[in-house]
Amino acid sequence: MKKLAAIVGVSAFAGLLAFTSEKVYIFKFSENQINYHWQNLEAIKLMMDQSALPHNQVKQAVGAIDSLQRDMRRVLIIDTLGTSVK
Repeated sequence: MKKLAAIVGVSAFAGLLAFTSEKVYIFKFSENQINYHWQNLEAIKLMMDQSALPHNQVKQAVGAIDSLQRDMRRVLIIDTLGTSVK
């Protein structure tokens, strides 16, 4: 009975920790790769702006791309030495 209570207690504690921690992902791109993807996002925004889609759909998609680009710019870390930066 004590083993079961201990297992349930540990499981509940681990479950609570899983929901409270924020996961951070680090993606590494070369300068050429990030420039390529950035330009693709800009081209998609321009293409959507010139499309026949309803205005509200275009604004929503362009807003999503803008948000992604803003977050990319905000967390940018330039590593000129090729080492791991945290």
